[in-house]
Amino acid sequence: MALEDGRAVVYADYKAHYTLDAQCIVDPDALAPVQRESERRRLQAIVRRLKPGPGQRFLDVGCGSGWLTGQLAKKGARVVALDMALVGVKGARRRLEGETSHTSFVVGDVYHLPFAPGAFDGAVLSEVAEHLEDPDRALEEIAGRLRAGGRLVVTLPNNEQIRWHLCIHCNRLTPANAHIRSFTEKTLIAALEDHGFAVLKVARLSNKILELVRFPVWTKGLPYPLWRAFDAVLNVLSNRSGFLCAVAVK
Repeated sequence: MALEDGRAVVYADYKAHYTLDAQCIVDPDALAPVQRESERRRLQAIVRRLKPGPGQRFLDVGCGSGWLTGQLAKKGARVVALDMALVGVKGARRRLEGETSHTSFVVGDVYHLPFAPGAFDGAVLSEVAEHLEDPDRALEEIAGRLRAGGRLVVTLPNNEQIRWHLCIHCNRLTPANAHIRSFTEKTLIAALEDHGFAVLKVARLSNKILELVRFPVWTKGLPYPLWRAFDAVLNVLSNRSGFLCAVAVK
């Protein structure tokens, strides 16, 4: 999406544009220490809320590096890792090679999911909705692929201010990080409920003040519940959470 004459313009070939972006996906091991530990905690929160069990089928929409897919597979779940860009899917498969035997990698579009109705016990939309031109259509597709009672976890930036700059690929005015949607807790709940989901809880994660003082690095050895308690208290006191994490049931 770009801005021309004050109007938002959607790229006709959004798949080609995203394929270029996928070449910039960073391997988790190459992330800066604070970012890596913060991301690890966010993925822990997702896995705990999805509650994957052996033999259950999960869909990781927009799998990116494949880090989350790997965490779910380690719980014994059968995971389908889906991403739009072939280069991204190949990268995720390479990173997870030898770590799991219950993972499938699929090149696909969230607007046209190539799976049967009710095929999955759960799905995750992690840092994807803010990139979508039509998040409603994506949620409709995901809802149709979940069984009755299936669980969906959505994480995305909390009340993000969209910023614009020149894209390195196309030299057009483009949203930073390709984020074109901003959600609050209220708008996220409304979007999920509009597509038949019952929202169980929305949590706020990754306090920005704690990240500034490198809290994720200093506390990487703490058990998750203790880290989460610190994070939750600071998010209440400062209202500076980085992400929203919604748990919903079909």
